[in-house]
Amino acid sequence: MARAFDLQEPIGRDQELAETDGLLLDVAGSADSPNRHARALLLGGDAGIGKTTLVHAVGSRASAVGLGFGVGHCLDLATGPPFGPVLEALRALVRSGDAGRSDKPASAAWLADADPGAARSLEELLAATESLAEAAPFVLVLEDVHWADTSVRSWAIALVRTCRAPLLLGLTFRSEELGRDHPLRPVLVDLARTPGTLRLELHGLGAGPVTELARRRTGRYLERGVIESLLTRTDGNPLFVEELLEAEGSIPVLLHDLLVRHVDRLPIVPRRLAHLASAGGTVVDVDLLQDASELSPDVYTAALQALLDANVLVRRGDVFSFRHALLREAVDADLLPSQRAQLHAAYARALRPRVEAGDSAQRLQYGAGLALHAYAAHDLTLAFDASVWAGLAGKQYGAAAAADHFERALELWDRVPDPGGRSGLARTDLPTLAARVLYDDDPDRVHALLRQAVTLLRPGSDPLAACRVYTAIVSEYSQVSGVLSQDEALDKALNLAGNTPSRELAEALVAGCFHQAHKNVGPELGLAQRCLEVALSVGAGDVVPDARWAVFNALWRLGRCEEGLEVYRLALRDAEQADQTGAALNIAAEIAFYLLLLGRIDEGLALARRTRASAEQAGLPRFVAFAAEQEAEWLIRDGQLAAAEKLFKEACLPGGSAFRQDWLRAWLMLAHGEGAAALALEREAAAAHLEDRLTLDHTPRLIEACEQVGDLVGMLSTTTKMVLELAVNDSPLVQAQLASYGLRALILAGGARLPASAELVQASHAALASARAQESSQWEASWYGMHLSFAVAHNATLDERPAVEEWRRASDLALRHGRYTALRPRLELARALLDHGPRAEGKELLIATWHDARTIGAGWIERQAALVARRLRVALPLHSGGPGPLNRLTPREREVLELVATGATDRAIAAALFISEKTASAHVGRVLTKLGVANRGQAAAVARSANQPST
Repeated sequence: MARAFDLQEPIGRDQELAETDGLLLDVAGSADSPNRHARALLLGGDAGIGKTTLVHAVGSRASAVGLGFGVGHCLDLATGPPFGPVLEALRALVRSGDAGRSDKPASAAWLADADPGAARSLEELLAATESLAEAAPFVLVLEDVHWADTSVRSWAIALVRTCRAPLLLGLTFRSEELGRDHPLRPVLVDLARTPGTLRLELHGLGAGPVTELARRRTGRYLERGVIESLLTRTDGNPLFVEELLEAEGSIPVLLHDLLVRHVDRLPIVPRRLAHLASAGGTVVDVDLLQDASELSPDVYTAALQALLDANVLVRRGDVFSFRHALLREAVDADLLPSQRAQLHAAYARALRPRVEAGDSAQRLQYGAGLALHAYAAHDLTLAFDASVWAGLAGKQYGAAAAADHFERALELWDRVPDPGGRSGLARTDLPTLAARVLYDDDPDRVHALLRQAVTLLRPGSDPLAACRVYTAIVSEYSQVSGVLSQDEALDKALNLAGNTPSRELAEALVAGCFHQAHKNVGPELGLAQRCLEVALSVGAGDVVPDARWAVFNALWRLGRCEEGLEVYRLALRDAEQADQTGAALNIAAEIAFYLLLLGRIDEGLALARRTRASAEQAGLPRFVAFAAEQEAEWLIRDGQLAAAEKLFKEACLPGGSAFRQDWLRAWLMLAHGEGAAALALEREAAAAHLEDRLTLDHTPRLIEACEQVGDLVGMLSTTTKMVLELAVNDSPLVQAQLASYGLRALILAGGARLPASAELVQASHAALASARAQESSQWEASWYGMHLSFAVAHNATLDERPAVEEWRRASDLALRHGRYTALRPRLELARALLDHGPRAEGKELLIATWHDARTIGAGWIERQAALVARRLRVALPLHSGGPGPLNRLTPREREVLELVATGATDRAIAAALFISEKTASAHVGRVLTKLGVANRGQAAAVARSANQPST
């Protein structure tokens, strides 16, 4: 008799099938549509509720409308490669005859490779998926995504957001598994908001469907009382109903008895192996199971085959698992507590040698399993040891999951003998280490852990242990609320470390260098060299790369950039040799960043891409995002905004911290000329993460956003505060940037008749003098040298001197750092040429700049160029499709509208056009009337629409 899941039509799911049919028809019908995109089916419900049955029906219906079909399975306790379930589904699709083609797209050909563990990047996987769908639309289902890892969740989000090919992604999940903090919850919320997504929640069947299910299963209609009993005992869960109906003879009292009947019929050795397998999870690591069983190879192989023959275990490719999760749970529940503890102890014995002999990745993986099994075996001492081992391995590997293991060890601290002696750690080290491995992934959690570490300090605590706590506070990017200040923490750390060389002294000195990074650079190099000497002398191999960073940072800030990079490359070598995977990836991405700042673009981009690929292969999404950020920021500077947005969505969003994501979002908004949105985001992010500190890493975005919306008062105030706050920093690179922003603010303030403080004037000119005095060949063509050239040109303008040659040099330098970066200095050069000659060259350059801004999509620069053109009577090659709303406006009113479109206030318009605020307001009123709109926003929309290039 066929089981219900073998039938094409699920029982009692007519409504769900009708809705999924609509999705299938949409996908099939969109193959030739220009507006193609991925669709999603989110299918939730309890275990056994019928999700797989419905998926099989969807597969049959997909074939009926000409769609391919592939399924991948997410597995609990899985330790496979990243994207494993996705690869399983795509390979099934590629290898099946149902795909409808023998020739596969080139970007997907690798999926037919026989090696199931071949590591691929998210970008390649997305490209392969999209190319397959473009060739022949299909349905791809991932089952049990509540067990999915970060790589699978990231792929699903990126696919639905970015894929422009006809396909349907189905995701099934157990709703009861999705607790408040489950990582799948925000993914489902995000996907559910995407157009073309259908979310279905399956519930238990009613009396009618259960009656029909029983008839199909038994061939007859059961009595009403039997059906009611089934409903009562199963709550309409189809799997439970079927299992009860499948029992021979009388119906068992407990479903458990039915689920384990296959195991009970086995000979003793396979039965014991099934019991042992149940302690390891639904997915069975057959190699680990053999080690834990301590059976000879022949006996083990025969017992494993018996489990497969009895359908207790099933094999899908190279993955072995229980027939379903409920069976594993039932087998496990059948054990006595003492039996269960013995089985977990067997796993612990098998895992311990793997932990002791493995590299950092294996120690993390097996250490986590060892801690779980040791705890279940009531061996709390081994569970504590394993948690520490897994945490330290995760720290070395760069995995944020290490924090969970340190916190588990902290929970066990009072329950094991001599925890400090056996771990070599102080109790305060555990929350401190957990905080350090999280970086900026979760600032709230990091700060809570550091506060906990301070709370655990007691009078008479080990001075070096206390030193490590205070060093961690100093190393945090922002002040930890509720504890002593970072200056106080640094003093305590250094005092507690003393003068005797130790790893604690080296770490405290590194933290001091980090803390001093925004202050006077003069004494920093000596401090950094000392911390490197200490780290090398005590053999603190994991601290040496950090100490080299301190030396590099001091040299870089002194303008000795090339010399500094050589030191940082040594840090990369040290990290790689010490098997510090995360640290090596972080350093490599930072070197790529600094190469890009030096204008060594090809070298920097190549390193960023290699680092991203390595991070993807290592399964470390935080470093994938960090490496991708470097490339994305360059793409923005070069005006490749669509490519930057694509990379941001695919690589930065899945693993990057919220703060760094906001950073890139704001740059993208500013490049597009969306100043108001960027300003709101920047203020929100600064309040949440920067605690009102102004830095050259972040404040320039706020300054530019204020300028784009016409808030020149805010621009001047922010610039003044930043310049005065950072003026004490004697780095020539910092001084070059301060001079650039400070002098530009003075020019804009003068044009708007805003009073600038004498302190800003003095500090800006002092910064220019300092940077010019220390300029060297090592950085004159860098990002900082570019800013120095801006400052020199601004200074000439303030002195009322022609700045043609100054802006010419600035434009040349800026172009080295990207086409978008060069737009503003080119506009300034065009203005200078039009004012001081030769005018023909200025006119040509202005038109070219306007055209390039328009092509790139740099809306604000485009509007500024158009405004300059009107003011200086340069005709732009605007293409008009006939009479339009702007034809009703006078030239002056068009100028006003251009400024309104930027979000400028009446005061800003008056300053820009050298008219009174009252006159500006009158002009705005006339513009609104002539355009027939009610407000400035509608007028701006009309302006943007009218200025779109014709096609």
